[in-house]
Amino acid sequence: MDLDATFDCSGKVNVNDWQLSRTGLFYRREVDNTLFSQTDYSFSHVEVNLFGCVMPGAIAIMDLKHLINCMEMQLKILNRHERPVTISGSCNNDNVNYFSLRRMICEFIVYFRMYMNSIKWDLNALETVMPEIGKDVDSLFDCLKHFLSTLHSIPDSTLHYAASNIGNKCNQPEFHLYHMHIELRWFFVTLMHSRTTWFQYHTQLEEFETTAEMVINDLLYSTLKIFERLALNWTIDLTQKTPYCCTCTRELWLMFQILVDSLGERKKTKMFWDVVNNCIDRVLTKNQSQVIFWHRSVDSSLPDCKNPELFCIWIIYHLSLLYGYSNDGVYLQSNSSRIKSNCEQVEKVLKAYVCKGGKDGERDELDVELKIIIPLLLDLIINWWQPRVPIISFLWDCFHKRLDQPFLLQTSGPWALSLEKKTATDILKQINDRIYGKFEHSKESSYGIFLHLIGTFLKKYGTSDLKYWNQIKGRVYTKFSKNKVAEFSESGLYNFISLFITLAITADTNVCITMLDLLPSTHELNNDYNKKCNLIWKGKLACLLLFNERKLSLGSIAGHFTETINLISCRKDETSRSMMINFVDVLNTILAGNEKMDLGEFNFIGGWIDRYLLECQKNRIGSLLEMIANVFEKCIILQVSCNNSDGARKMLDALWCFVASRVRQLVFDPVLTGDNYKIISKLAVIFTLEAVREPATAKKYKHSAVSLFQHFAASIFVKDIRITLYYLTSILENEEAVQNLKKEIPNFDTILIQVCTNLLCLIHCKAIRRELIKYMFQAWIKCSIVGYNVSKEDIRILQNYIINLNEIKEIFVSDYDVYEFKNNDEPILTFIISFMKKLNTLKSEQEKHQYNAKCKTYFKNLEKWIMIPITEETKDSELTFWIYRCLGTLILCISPMLYTKNQPNDMLRTLINKIILVPENSTQSYIKQLGKKIFSMIMLGLEKLNVKSDILLQAMIRDIFDQYLPILIVEVNSGCSFKVSDTLLKCFKDVKNEFLRMIFEMLMSNFYNISSDNALHKHSNLITWLIKTLLKEGRKYPKYITEHIIQICSPSIFGCYMKVHDHHPHKLHTIDFINDIIKNPYYEEDKFIREKFQTAISAAVQKYLMTNTQFTFEFIRSILSIKKSIIINIFPQIEAIILYAEQYNRPNAASLR
Repeated sequence: MDLDATFDCSGKVNVNDWQLSRTGLFYRREVDNTLFSQTDYSFSHVEVNLFGCVMPGAIAIMDLKHLINCMEMQLKILNRHERPVTISGSCNNDNVNYFSLRRMICEFIVYFRMYMNSIKWDLNALETVMPEIGKDVDSLFDCLKHFLSTLHSIPDSTLHYAASNIGNKCNQPEFHLYHMHIELRWFFVTLMHSRTTWFQYHTQLEEFETTAEMVINDLLYSTLKIFERLALNWTIDLTQKTPYCCTCTRELWLMFQILVDSLGERKKTKMFWDVVNNCIDRVLTKNQSQVIFWHRSVDSSLPDCKNPELFCIWIIYHLSLLYGYSNDGVYLQSNSSRIKSNCEQVEKVLKAYVCKGGKDGERDELDVELKIIIPLLLDLIINWWQPRVPIISFLWDCFHKRLDQPFLLQTSGPWALSLEKKTATDILKQINDRIYGKFEHSKESSYGIFLHLIGTFLKKYGTSDLKYWNQIKGRVYTKFSKNKVAEFSESGLYNFISLFITLAITADTNVCITMLDLLPSTHELNNDYNKKCNLIWKGKLACLLLFNERKLSLGSIAGHFTETINLISCRKDETSRSMMINFVDVLNTILAGNEKMDLGEFNFIGGWIDRYLLECQKNRIGSLLEMIANVFEKCIILQVSCNNSDGARKMLDALWCFVASRVRQLVFDPVLTGDNYKIISKLAVIFTLEAVREPATAKKYKHSAVSLFQHFAASIFVKDIRITLYYLTSILENEEAVQNLKKEIPNFDTILIQVCTNLLCLIHCKAIRRELIKYMFQAWIKCSIVGYNVSKEDIRILQNYIINLNEIKEIFVSDYDVYEFKNNDEPILTFIISFMKKLNTLKSEQEKHQYNAKCKTYFKNLEKWIMIPITEETKDSELTFWIYRCLGTLILCISPMLYTKNQPNDMLRTLINKIILVPENSTQSYIKQLGKKIFSMIMLGLEKLNVKSDILLQAMIRDIFDQYLPILIVEVNSGCSFKVSDTLLKCFKDVKNEFLRMIFEMLMSNFYNISSDNALHKHSNLITWLIKTLLKEGRKYPKYITEHIIQICSPSIFGCYMKVHDHHPHKLHTIDFINDIIKNPYYEEDKFIREKFQTAISAAVQKYLMTNTQFTFEFIRSILSIKKSIIINIFPQIEAIILYAEQYNRPNAASLR
């Protein structure tokens, strides 16, 4: 029978490995065998091998005394090796098999237990056996107790090196001695449990409880030995340090835990935590008066612990983790149904800790200890046990009297900054990261870890059950008053702020209001108070950020800030400046983060802006103005899209009230303007346009669109002409704004020209002059194209002005061109043609490159405004035709200047996509009719580019033909024929040979093919009519067109003929095509063309004769009726194909002949 029952060691415990040994006692069902022992087992016909002797199982029990003697002898052999271990591993010791000794002892105990369990309900058997072996049973128990009592005499090294990765293969005697101790403790407890059943005495239950307590006491002894070797410093993490000598010790603890709890529930005896707590109370109180022992002659008291409170928390933590195992040995972590809390004992330990100096800071290593203890408690009360506030309360008692200590001033990690360098955002982020981020205990102080604990606790339970929050709030609030907070040092204030914001983030944001009330005033400054004042202000701003983060109304706490802001903005000391910088940064964060402006942000826009711009550092002006501009634009969008946006309306009111006048003044101050001229100009534009949109609001604050425009555009007091330049260009780039301003300002154009003239007189910087000329020229181009129906006189004034500028004169290559430009009714077309002429005169690539860049600047953003006047209603207007004529001329003449190779969004492609190509399902179908008018100009302009080397350009040309072929080639005579438009035919008259060849190749490859269902492409018939027209017109077109048609188009036409079904119209079209070729005058004149056509027909016959015989012969017969000589000339090739087929026995060879 199988009596094997020993632990199988896996070495040191890995805190991340919860798998129990498959060959250990737990998986041999030792716990179940104890709780549900087998009673019907018969030993009548079973032999057992005990200490090397085989004997009948039924009578071996009668020789119990001898077996006990054998066991004692084996135990003495093990005890002889009570010496320190230096190397853990396998070694040879006098060739003694120590594992065999262990196994024999365990087999004997298991046999004895099984036998006694099998007769425990048989009174007759008990009456027969017990008188015979009663004294021997007592001897057995005494022998075991004596051995168990020797644990304290074992050297500490044996305990420290009790683990072995090779398990029972290890032959180190100390290894087996320790494992014998833990195995016999388990078996002794199970024997005591069985004994209570044999005799059914109540006193036996008490004896069992005492035995269990002695075993746990011994286990705590070995745990204390481990604990005393731990270096308790800032870096240690006791969650990673286990109290187990080896995996077998952990397994034994688990087995005791399950056994004791199960018996406690069934027999109302002590539970596991009760027994453990009795033992650790002795450690905690160092009271050994009630010590328990195996033998009175042996001292079993526990040694003094250097830090009993920390030890108790540590052992409770790790024993709590064992409750993560199910009764089957599967580790379920905190999901296990076995979990039982030991909160009361923890609170008892913490109370002792507080009483022993934890509250008053009298302990030497208080913060080190707390840094070690709190992570253990955090895991227990957050993940394992039901929530209890007293634990947090005891920990809070360890801190509230010591808040002035610099807990949170770390020496490592991302927050290792001085208080002066921390911003309000830094403070809030640190607290948020402590709660929601990746928390690193090693980089936090004891107080930081406590804040993490309280924050995590409230995050989990604070809102689900308010009693927990109310309890914590009561404990915290009672420790503070306004006077006490005022006495805090910088460190104390920082710790106070961190605590309250932690509570606000995790439980109730109203804590911020309490904190704002408790914080001292920042109105009075002195040298001793400045740093504290700055920190208090940052704490208040952190509350403001939190309210914004949670989307809470800022108006409810605005009163805590506005008075201070108005006060410090008037001061000139460094502390006030620093406080204002912090406030502006926070305000910028708030305004940038809220898209709705519905939190009362307008409360923070006030007169301080005017004073701050005068007092702040010059490099801060730009960021403030940028913030104002951004929020201004955001509010305008809200107002336009949502008329009932009350927050946006109030913010706009505040900006008009406090910012508009300051912006008007800024343009007069070159010192403040500096590098900020762009953002000042932007604000000027925004205020001007907003005055046009909402004149009533502007008037309310004594402004108007007219006064603002004249102020920023025409005032002689504007010191920095760059402001006027950027103001004007920003206005002119906005077509809608220009139109609106023209309605408000009757002499808008006159003012504009006068300003431009004045600017050019004042500007001496060449770069700025070029920039202004560029914008003026852009304005003239825009007026010349889209201002077709307006007064020519206004445009002529600007035109006459710019022609006298050297930058423009350089474009014209002759005086005649200048004359044409001045006197022509269509100067924009003359200008575009002059651009082309100038480019043709340039020799070097560098000159051309510079010239192209200049051209692009003049026509920049053309695609953004050119189509604005064209709609469904205006598509047939003179203006529309004029615009498309200008566009066609532009692409025809200067396409190389607008083009960038292989760039999908270059100016040329963007323009063509806008004015020619229409997306699918677009409502702008009229664009195709307009594009049709300039089709030839587009193609002739694209001819000037290197199309072959640009795949994107080729794709664009393909898309143009795809959209425009059905428009350029239309049905006539009720579908009997087609007419090709002149604009398409013009392309073939004027384009060069290579570009034309590319067009034919593109048409045939993309649109002259057959799909899988033998259907011709929808454009193939249109291309057929195009080819037919080109051939019939004869000498009107160059000879190379006929050559390209024969070489490029013939193969596709003949191929489709062979593939389409009988009676398909393409059959007739192919015959007509052959006729048209033969009748073409170039065919009769040029032998080369005739040979090329004959080669094309021969190639088609050779290709399809074998695979499509019927249609090939039909094709040959058709040609015979038109031009017999062609077939006669290719007959030898036909004959060769047939001979080849006959020679190689092709299936249709006979039919071919």
